[in-house]
Amino acid sequence: MIMSGTREAVLNEVQAVSIHGTIFYDLVYTHAGETRPRRARVGAESIYAEPRPGDEVLVAYLMNVATGVSRRS
Repeated sequence: MIMSGTREAVLNEVQAVSIHGTIFYDLVYTHAGETRPRRARVGAESIYAEPRPGDEVLVAYLMNVATGVSRRS
């Protein structure tokens, strides 16, 4: 369980979803050193512009819930 902090990952799938006009992103990603992919839904305000599969990212967590995604430098 990830209580809080960030972990490196690679985006496998990205799908924009509109729910009552609000944009969310459904993500499938794999953390560095793991083989099992994880899934998360984050709001457009919690991710960088134009995320794409293959992007190297940092996934922020709080109480084992993904709260944001940023592009790795």
